[in-house]
Amino acid sequence: MLYLSHKHPIKMNEKDILSVSLASLMKMYPPRPYDLYYEGCMLGHRDQLDGETALDLFRFPTRINAFGVVFCSKGSVTTISNLKHFVIRPRSMFVCPPGTIVQVESEENAAVHFILCEEEFIQRMNIDLKQFLHLFMAVRETPCLTLSDEEWDEVNHSLEELFKEGRSQRKDPISIEIMRQLFRTSAYRLCRIINSRLTLQEEEAVSRDRKSAYFNAFIEELSKNYMQERSVGFYAEQLHLTPKYLTTLLRTTTGRTATEWIDEYVVLEAKNLLKYSTMNIQEIAYYLNFPNQSFFGKYFKQHTGMTPSAYRSSK
Repeated sequence: MLYLSHKHPIKMNEKDILSVSLASLMKMYPPRPYDLYYEGCMLGHRDQLDGETALDLFRFPTRINAFGVVFCSKGSVTTISNLKHFVIRPRSMFVCPPGTIVQVESEENAAVHFILCEEEFIQRMNIDLKQFLHLFMAVRETPCLTLSDEEWDEVNHSLEELFKEGRSQRKDPISIEIMRQLFRTSAYRLCRIINSRLTLQEEEAVSRDRKSAYFNAFIEELSKNYMQERSVGFYAEQLHLTPKYLTTLLRTTTGRTATEWIDEYVVLEAKNLLKYSTMNIQEIAYYLNFPNQSFFGKYFKQHTGMTPSAYRSSK
């Protein structure tokens, strides 16, 4: 991300959305001496954003017509990307596919690395543009990714190599090829990180679907058998699961255990019978498969705080 200086104030209406390319940004705000520009790719580092004048440009919605990635090493940056709020925190990266509208709301003691590159640069580096664009667009709705220790170390290693080789300014064919290979390696490492997040999201979606299917099957069995069966083992057997796994699955999916769901159905039916049926309490106890009225009374009071008689007479 590039920031404005006092030399380049910009006046904007809040309703305007300015579209900027890497080339236009560099014309307005030339790279700093320690930034690196290479054939359509800009790499930079800012140790302290709080001391920067000027997030004037990105204080307003700005469309970035380039691939962008921001890595945060400390502090935080609060942004709006395509109308959604995100907080970029330490050891995370923020991914911007071309055309992303970005607005910076605030920053707190933040230090960041950033990369901006043109589509033509990706092609010149012999990187698969379709794959690159596909992965960037796939995380468009969740562009802020927290990195593992291994991923963070890889990113830092790649950036260090790029800065070291790029600042040497060697122009011989071998050095140029080394630089190109470093860019390619860095790009594919980014692709690997993004792809791993997408794979994880798909696995979580499959897991949610599977858990949802088990829950629906459990509720179906419960609705048919709750008056006769109150054993978790019975329902687990019907679903070909262990009682422990069924309880864990329901707790993580619904916040309730299997026993709590069973009790909910039994108590609700007991309440309905006490209020609306002509059966006496003993008949209700037998109807709900309790061994006797006393056992039913203790069960009902345990779950409602009232005796069956008190509940029946209450308004």
